[in-house]
Amino acid sequence: MSKLDIKNNEVAFYAMGGLGEIGKNMYCVQFQDEIIIIDCGVLFPEDELLGVDYVIQNYDYLIENKDKIKGIFITHGHEDHIGGLPFFLQKVNAPIYAGPFAMSLIKGKLEEKHLLRDAELHEINEFDEVHFKKLWVSFFRTTHSIPDTLGVAVHTPQGTIVQTGDFKFDQTASTGYQTDLARLAEIGSQGVLALLSDSAGAGITGASAREKDIGEYILETFKYQKGRIVVASVASNIMRVQQIIDAAVKVDRKLVLSGEDIEQIIDTAMQLGKLKLPKDLLISMEEANDLEPDQVVILETGKMGEPIKSLQQIANGDNPKFHLSDSDLVFVTTTPSYAQETEVQKTKDMIYRTGAEVKFVSDDLNPSGHANQNDEQLILNFMKPKFFVPIQGEYRLLDRHAELAEEVGIPVE
Repeated sequence: MSKLDIKNNEVAFYAMGGLGEIGKNMYCVQFQDEIIIIDCGVLFPEDELLGVDYVIQNYDYLIENKDKIKGIFITHGHEDHIGGLPFFLQKVNAPIYAGPFAMSLIKGKLEEKHLLRDAELHEINEFDEVHFKKLWVSFFRTTHSIPDTLGVAVHTPQGTIVQTGDFKFDQTASTGYQTDLARLAEIGSQGVLALLSDSAGAGITGASAREKDIGEYILETFKYQKGRIVVASVASNIMRVQQIIDAAVKVDRKLVLSGEDIEQIIDTAMQLGKLKLPKDLLISMEEANDLEPDQVVILETGKMGEPIKSLQQIANGDNPKFHLSDSDLVFVTTTPSYAQETEVQKTKDMIYRTGAEVKFVSDDLNPSGHANQNDEQLILNFMKPKFFVPIQGEYRLLDRHAELAEEVGIPVE
């Protein structure tokens, strides 16, 4: 997109990514000479893109209109929402607004690329408001798998545009992860011009598993496994990492961290008080090799926090630190996207060939961090928007989300 015809009093919404795909999230609201950007993520490539680490957006329009950009507002710290910032900031040095945990992760990314010194960073919370001449932005807390997840409301002269970020409703969510239902009702009662809502879970027909139940499921799995446990999880899923830590403590196993980003993310989470880690729990892989298998848990998060590819390398014997044996359990606690279904089945087969067992939480529970169909309709009823735009999802998910909106009275036109 290099040109956009916006009449003087029109409010424009457009996406640089995140429509027809899960990843590369980047959404823009524009009124006259002010542009608000929400998120700046990457897409992890499919197998056919050999040698490609990231897929990023075409930034041409934003580069041409960089003087209009007032800020980049980050909903949370997952790669598909912040991973594109180092690339975008090399083209446009726009101010960044993010919650405490996301901001800490962003600082680490920018420091790696030597961009931190020149970056304009503003830490925000759910109660803040950011005002510009014509637009202003407010926030609301939502439940997701990472701390400090925010929805964003952009207030324009024509009405409020709400972007949910990644969300779900979980009444058992712990402190720091709870959705602010009163704030949702308040925004909805004031009138919403357009709702831009997360569609990644639009295919989930049943209830999503509560985090309390997932924690108990992980603990039960740990209790009854006699050999070594290799747990695969997304590094930035702090809620899941805490559940793994808690289970290891309760069954008296030591924990080994394996993955490129996991130590930095855990350090960040601990500094911000988002993670509790007993001092004597962590050991090195060398120390683990001197213990009995039933005394060890290995937390594998892989490259860029994505564990499935890393499990394939381990199953192939390409990980120099450890190999799988027939007494191991590979326990996958992440929820692979629909686009990874073929990859997941291939990974299972590769693990079984080593003699190890493999178990996915998603085989018994639905541990998604995204809204299911009921959640998506609930937030529509909270917001009662004049217009609705499904975002973040493959085409079939966007289409299903549109049907869900029609069911609660949003006119098809």
